Amino acid sequence: MTNTKDCKELFQTSHLTLLISYTIFSGILIAESLLMGWETWMIFLIIASNIVCWVLHLKHDTPDFVRIWVYSILMMCTYFFYGTHLTSTFDLALVMCAVIVIYTMTGKRSLITLCQFTFLITMTYGIVMSIINGDEFDALVISRTVLHYFMVLFVGQFAKKIIERWVEILDQSKEEVTQLTEATERLNDFLANVSHEIRTPVNAIIGLTSICIEKSIDKEVTDEMINVRSAGRKVAEQISDILDYSEIDRKKAVRNNEDYMISSLLHDLVIEIKQYKSKNVELIIDVDPSIPAVMNSDVSKLKKILKALISNGLKYTQKGGVYVRITTEEQEYGVNLCIEVTDTGIGMSEYELERVYDSFYQADSGRSRMGGGLGLGLAITSGFVSLLGGFMTIESKPDEGTTVHVSLPQKVVDTTSCMSVAHPDQLCLGAYLHFEKYPNPAVRDYYNAMVLNIVKGLGVQMHRVNNADNLKLLQDSISLTHLFIGEDEYNDNVELIEKLAKDMVVAVVANEDIVLPRNTRVRVLEKPFYCFPVVSILNSTIDDKKEADKKLRCNGVRALVVDDESMNLVVAKSIFRRYGMKVVTATSGQESIDICREKVFDIIFMDHMMGGMDGVEAMKRIRTDVSGLNGSIPIVALTANAMSSAKQMFLAEGFDGFVSKPVEIEELERVLKQVLPKSAITYEEKYADISIEEAPEPEEVKVEEKLSDEDVFAQLKKIGIDTDAGLKYCVGDQEFYKSLLLQFANETSEKIPSLKKFFHEHDWHNYEIIVHALKSTSKMIGIMDLSEEAKALEMAAKEQKAGFITENHEQVLMDYSRYAAEIKEKLNAGSDDDDEVFEFEPEDEGGYER
Repeated sequence: MTNTKDCKELFQTSHLTLLISYTIFSGILIAESLLMGWETWMIFLIIASNIVCWVLHLKHDTPDFVRIWVYSILMMCTYFFYGTHLTSTFDLALVMCAVIVIYTMTGKRSLITLCQFTFLITMTYGIVMSIINGDEFDALVISRTVLHYFMVLFVGQFAKKIIERWVEILDQSKEEVTQLTEATERLNDFLANVSHEIRTPVNAIIGLTSICIEKSIDKEVTDEMINVRSAGRKVAEQISDILDYSEIDRKKAVRNNEDYMISSLLHDLVIEIKQYKSKNVELIIDVDPSIPAVMNSDVSKLKKILKALISNGLKYTQKGGVYVRITTEEQEYGVNLCIEVTDTGIGMSEYELERVYDSFYQADSGRSRMGGGLGLGLAITSGFVSLLGGFMTIESKPDEGTTVHVSLPQKVVDTTSCMSVAHPDQLCLGAYLHFEKYPNPAVRDYYNAMVLNIVKGLGVQMHRVNNADNLKLLQDSISLTHLFIGEDEYNDNVELIEKLAKDMVVAVVANEDIVLPRNTRVRVLEKPFYCFPVVSILNSTIDDKKEADKKLRCNGVRALVVDDESMNLVVAKSIFRRYGMKVVTATSGQESIDICREKVFDIIFMDHMMGGMDGVEAMKRIRTDVSGLNGSIPIVALTANAMSSAKQMFLAEGFDGFVSKPVEIEELERVLKQVLPKSAITYEEKYADISIEEAPEPEEVKVEEKLSDEDVFAQLKKIGIDTDAGLKYCVGDQEFYKSLLLQFANETSEKIPSLKKFFHEHDWHNYEIIVHALKSTSKMIGIMDLSEEAKALEMAAKEQKAGFITENHEQVLMDYSRYAAEIKEKLNAGSDDDDEVFEFEPEDEGGYER
């Protein structure tokens, strides 16, 4: 029944104990040898044997069973030397019993037998030598001899019985541990499967209640349905927590590293975290400007870590605030991303701190009632932190708040500062921020620290005042370029601030429900107050507002747009025609090469990821293979990959510019001014009349308008579509935006079968191309969550992670279908026969349309 591996684990300290005992025994024996005048040469052998044993133990490069047998044989030899002297004969039994007790710790019955056999040989040798020497054996000597034999035999057998019982217990424990492990795995599998199954009806509940809310005219029913939807969303979050915890507990969580920008991460995080913030609690996010612009890590898990820590702080803070400080420390491998989240909440006792990492644990009943949840937040956070190679510490005192420190290793992709201002020496900032209005001194310290870090990190100068009179004096004595003001301070001095806004950039830090006068020049920085929106304000001027009233034109510029996604081409044609360009489109890299052999263009916009020939190869072939017609014209990469590293990659490949999708007008105009000759760029009044020839061609959409556009967009917002973002990408053209929505919805009949086909065939390359297009088009019309889901599938397909795709494929298809159905319903386009999106074939304009 002896199990070598288990005995090794149970009795792993026996080697050291055996060596220490042997060393002590050898020391006593050497001393006795010197006193009794025994063989001196044996002393050197005893010392040598001890040295050999310790070297073997310290080097630890030989198997355990070999080392312990070497120790034991040398010890038995030393014991035999001790027993060969007649003065020690009747001490042998006591010494050996002590040795057997020590050897019981090894858990090896064979070593006990070795001890008994060594005693038998040594004792017998001593008796034989006594007989040879003529010693007298009386009854006492004989009885003592027999007693010693039986004593060693009994102690040895007793030791063997103890070892046997220990091994039995160990085997039983091993079996029980195995059963518990299997039960835990089954439970985790069950939780994961149930969570996956529950998520589908929960999503349906959320969607259906949203529809009922829109259709309901009874306020009481509407309020109840809103409560149902809120409960559904809470369940969806808890399901996500269960899935994350299950992966961590089963050690199946994996890292999906990708390049990310801290600015984008925080932008998305702030949007999600707003629902947890009450007006009574301030959230301050303080980011060190020197953090690298682009780093590499598992951004999804990093975002969950930040969200969990911040939402936890907001959940348990009734008054005061939550302060988030993010910095980096340089290391050989890149940097450590250091996150510190401090709140003024209820805090935790020492006992609660000891158990806070336990799964399903919440501090006490009062705290549980306050926060709710499953008690998995910090367990998941701790698991993700460990997975990313970092560590987390927590400091807390009851009623004084909590501080959580997290450090995560990151690779640096772009060492450029994550934020900077163009001309810091030309800026002069004013701040009318009366932080003393906050009763909690910690909140005042948080705000002061953040403002100080921004000013020092960006290298700008700031002058702060605490009342309107001082603000007037400051304006009279210093020429300010920017003014930051609090919401209460603005409301108390509207006329003064509006007057100042005519001469400088004024930004009011306020909650999202602030109401500003019509035609105001004041800009709003929505809380939470953090650095990146501040930098955007600092990089703007008072003239930006005036320049916004003028429209950039590229009249007559001949543009070729290459993209395999028809919806992207529709958007691109609409946008570029608004600039007066003559647009030709191509749906593949090869088609663009064929067109370039026949026509000359002034600029080419090239998508990167296309089926067959990708954009990089097409660009290079246009540069070299096309008879010199378009070899030197600017070619701009038009891609959904907006990372700084991607931009550098495209420029290094030979592109002249880079525009991310969905197209941001400011970014597009910056690139146009950069790559086109100055003679091709003109300006005109933004609201000047546009000739019919230059007017953009609307995409014809047959829509039976039963509701106003505002009502339709309001309904779309309720189902999770960010219509403001969609309209921005469509340059405010509501009809064009609705046509894109319908085109997106109608394309499901083609794309969903393609996705299913490539999924079943495990054709991950083509699968990646389809979800890449879905990521871009869904973001373009404002379906941000579907865009993120498609992005995750795109990354998984690129890395051939079939398991992740299998887990999330059906969910993405379901969400895609749900959004398409909702869009058709909201736009009264439920039938493909009655409600069709017509894409006009462009007319022939001077030979440059096809």
